[in-house]
Amino acid sequence: MTGGQLHQLGITEVLLALVLVAISIGVARWWRIPVAKDMALGSVRAFVQLIAVGYALKIIFDLESLWLIALSILIMITVGAHAASSRIKQFRGSFPVTFAAMIAGSLFTLAVMLLLDIIPLEAPYVIPLAGMIISNSMNASALAIDRLASDIQSNKLAIETSLSLGKSWRVAAGKFQRDAATTGMISMLNFMKTVGIVALPGAMTGMILAGAEPLQAVLLQVVVAYMLLSAVTITSIVAVELTVRKFFTPFHQLR
Repeated sequence: MTGGQLHQLGITEVLLALVLVAISIGVARWWRIPVAKDMALGSVRAFVQLIAVGYALKIIFDLESLWLIALSILIMITVGAHAASSRIKQFRGSFPVTFAAMIAGSLFTLAVMLLLDIIPLEAPYVIPLAGMIISNSMNASALAIDRLASDIQSNKLAIETSLSLGKSWRVAAGKFQRDAATTGMISMLNFMKTVGIVALPGAMTGMILAGAEPLQAVLLQVVVAYMLLSAVTITSIVAVELTVRKFFTPFHQLR
């Protein structure tokens, strides 16, 4: 890096960076951790996907179409919801839950940012930020749903006892709902506590590497942190609210 400008990366630098992948694979094989194949395939897949996305984003940015922006966000949410639901093994039909939760958290947060004029309605702003929101919402929904389903299945006796004493399903499952929602938000809460001290986040680091003033990069990162907190909170709560209903009948009985 010279003169405050980002060092230009090319295919040569990317190929050289494969040394890091090789080291990771070597360490995993040495410790007999069975992830070497996943590492190799994941590295290739990441390269192909990111190159494809790069070309796709260039087209979208050049066309400046609101329909393409909306379609891009919908595709990201759909793929993210499918990935999140694939992690949930305790019950079937989790995709509608993860999809609805991610729609609620992601679109609400984006809408507030646009209405407050924090970001302009332009593809170079909306799509990258939407990607950050959706990826965090994806993880939050998967963690919250998995925790709630596991807790309910592990505490059936306690829940049925509460129900038999005349308590509603919401009261009987209330503690487990709160714990699950907290689990969905825990990564973001830890991030808020340690950001700037333990780690310099991606948005901030990217701007600094691109030559931006550190203070400007910090202000952007603060906005991103607040944005992600909103999305993750809403997603976790909606995911838990929709999931808990799958375990109870309208007559306050555990399914």
